[in-house]
Amino acid sequence: MYNIDHLELFSFAKKQESAYQLNAPFPHIVIDDFLSEQSYNKIKKAFPKKHDEIWKTPTNIHTVGKSVTRNGEFSLKELGYCKNAQAFFHQLNSGLFLTFLEKLTGINGLLPDPYFSEGGFHRMTKDGYLDIHADFSHSDRLGLERRLNLILYLNDSWKDSYNGQLGLYDQNLNKKVSISPIGNRAVIFTTSDHSYHGHPDPLTCPKNRYRRSIALYYYSLPTKNRKKSKIVFPEDSNFNVDATLD
Repeated sequence: MYNIDHLELFSFAKKQESAYQLNAPFPHIVIDDFLSEQSYNKIKKAFPKKHDEIWKTPTNIHTVGKSVTRNGEFSLKELGYCKNAQAFFHQLNSGLFLTFLEKLTGINGLLPDPYFSEGGFHRMTKDGYLDIHADFSHSDRLGLERRLNLILYLNDSWKDSYNGQLGLYDQNLNKKVSISPIGNRAVIFTTSDHSYHGHPDPLTCPKNRYRRSIALYYYSLPTKNRKKSKIVFPEDSNFNVDATLD
């Protein structure tokens, strides 16, 4: 999607909501050209460099092998070195983007994670892999249930021979969908106790290549506390991803 204003964004959601909710093995969608070329290049440039301090405390419970991933909390102080990254994360946590996600997925009352717990910048080196797993569904810190994952890949000229394709698996752990992590491709999927995903085959990319992505997670109140509500699109707001990536 290019130069997304709110009308285009919500139109996309209305057209794709049935497909999203019916996709197997669990609700998901793949969106190529998620950002305009200009915005995509800016967020690639904002991605932390190889030796930046941000990578010196890797934390990941699923990623093993010779992987290097930083996916802990990202405070505004940490993101302050790059306003492009800061603006990008804020935009994808904005009310307008949450409304788009609600319409697309049929999940009402979505909330962002202000702490970026488990989210943020991800990178993986040669021989790294991600075990097949279902993400935790409850955040003790937030007191909320995780409902959605959004992943944006930043890998130009990525070859299938490198491995790293995101697999979506049914409850018997049979792979049903394989998604190549190519640049400017976004994947959105519903999080549940049986939304199994991963890329268990070790990466075979050159040592100077990384599998890079950005992840954001979205939450809602625990089931017992939820109330049914109607999703209403704002009429007077203007949404444009590019406008935030100066």
